[in-house]
Amino acid sequence: MRNLLRDAISREDIQSILDAGPGTGVLPARTSPRWRASPRLGNVATAIVDRAREEAEEALSELTDELYAVFHQTGERQSFERVYFERRRRLGRAAMAVLLAGDRERFQGSLVAKMTGTMAEFSWALPAHVSAPSGKDPAVIDLFSAETANTMAELAVVFADCLPDELIRQVKERLRQQFFENYLNRHADFAWVDAGMNWNAVCHQGVLGAALTLEEDTVLLAKMLELARGYLPCFLNGFGADGSTSEGPGYWQYGFGRFAELNAQLEARTDGALSLFAFDPQVEAIARFAPACVLSGGHFVNFSDGPRVGNLDPALLFYLAGRLPESGAREETGIALRAMAEQGLDLQAVRCDFFHLARVFTRCPAETGDTGAARPDVYFPEWGVVVARGEDGAGNRWEFAAKAGHNAEHHNHNDCGSFLVNVNAVPVLVEIGAPEYTADYFGPGRYEHLAARSSGHSVPLVNGCEQNAGREFEARILECTMDDRHVVFRLDLTRCYPEVAAARSVVRSFVFDKDAGTIRMEDRCEFDGEGTFESVLMTESEVVAGKDVLLLSGTVEVRFPEGTSLGGVDRLFYPQHNSGAPREVNRIRFVPAGLSKVVSLLIRAVPCQGID
Repeated sequence: MRNLLRDAISREDIQSILDAGPGTGVLPARTSPRWRASPRLGNVATAIVDRAREEAEEALSELTDELYAVFHQTGERQSFERVYFERRRRLGRAAMAVLLAGDRERFQGSLVAKMTGTMAEFSWALPAHVSAPSGKDPAVIDLFSAETANTMAELAVVFADCLPDELIRQVKERLRQQFFENYLNRHADFAWVDAGMNWNAVCHQGVLGAALTLEEDTVLLAKMLELARGYLPCFLNGFGADGSTSEGPGYWQYGFGRFAELNAQLEARTDGALSLFAFDPQVEAIARFAPACVLSGGHFVNFSDGPRVGNLDPALLFYLAGRLPESGAREETGIALRAMAEQGLDLQAVRCDFFHLARVFTRCPAETGDTGAARPDVYFPEWGVVVARGEDGAGNRWEFAAKAGHNAEHHNHNDCGSFLVNVNAVPVLVEIGAPEYTADYFGPGRYEHLAARSSGHSVPLVNGCEQNAGREFEARILECTMDDRHVVFRLDLTRCYPEVAAARSVVRSFVFDKDAGTIRMEDRCEFDGEGTFESVLMTESEVVAGKDVLLLSGTVEVRFPEGTSLGGVDRLFYPQHNSGAPREVNRIRFVPAGLSKVVSLLIRAVPCQGID
């Protein structure tokens, strides 16, 4: 096995390997017993088939010219994307029903109709990623056109025995022209080819994965792989040597998950002769990242635009556990699979499509295995993040994460010094994460949005100033000490603020005492002259205030001793990511009393009770 990205391999070598054997696809043919649902996935299979039966005679909702044009007229994305992603989900459900239903023949017509409807879309890219005012451009390869290309290729192969020959011919022709030849001829026009983030991996997987699945011209395919071997290392270089990415575990699952899938497709097509994983310690480090950032109760460590709620994909984890046994994925596989079996599958999740469903049913094991392994504490020095867990004497389970970092990260928020706290699998101090995506949010107005500006995070306000955006606005880690009982994390935040803040020093300290079940946070600020500052906590919990204590949701109290005062509680709203619906969050402000320049807080769990 040779590593396509690390070893010296010529185009001729690649073609010879492709010619040596046809290899296989990662998905089996329609008639394979691998499509049979395991008992653990029986309820999931039933839900998919039932929904597909309801939709079998329904035409896909139309993507009208008006919908394509909305983004360039208003900057709003949801009206188009709701229809677009539902079309992809219905296509996936129709395909899975053919594979899973006892009366599968009745679903074949629905699958053909929905594939034909997808082929009728003039442009597969989202309008938000197209420069044309119409919102349409079939030559644009973005995340979602690439996903669609891979899906159509896999459908054409898996269902080759029951799809019309003409439809398969049209799929092959469109993919070759709009994706394979387009990639070869116009790769320099696509900003994602050398990006150090998820776009690189997702788009390459869609384009190359489709080609590895159904392209028979090995000369063409060898050219594509040769080109990609110069670009894909840029994706890996976007991670730290410690495997971390400021995009967080949600985007890790998307970007590295697609990179892992491309590896599976490459190894399958070349009978294991070529790999993206082989003998690469950086890949192994990256694979360990997200499992270390999963929190209890279906939550993530979600700094920047990361999603707060979610579980890692059990199919991805199971693949990584087998391919990279030291990744920590094996311990998470059972947890994720058990959660899916117990909670069911969210058929309305944005990417609950054929790609996702096919891998869940062909990869996930029948048994969850041992799910009792404790998640370890971890420190990512290159990301500047610590994640720690503990159980106090009363049996409360604590999860704590805090970050240093800088303010020019991937999907950046101005959030140096921010932190989150979960107690007994319930978020107490939160990160908003990704709000609704609009043109303005990815434009000049980004840091006017609550989610991205520092006033939407648990970070200080210094002389009325928020943190600024830019690589030069960075935190410095003064201390990170971790053992079985304590975590100490001290940060110098001085450089995160503009000069007008006039701060000589801004230092934030955390001490997490696991046995006692307490997190002590202290902010110290020094000015050359007079100055003011506030320390902030962000929570979605109900806040009840007493003389020197706050109670959050009746289970966690925040004590502020003499020298610290409550400055106020602000009720704020932000638009949620996939819906735009408003969601409430509370910003709690603390100020030093008198001439002190120190804010000290003690966070601890308490029995549910009122306060005086």
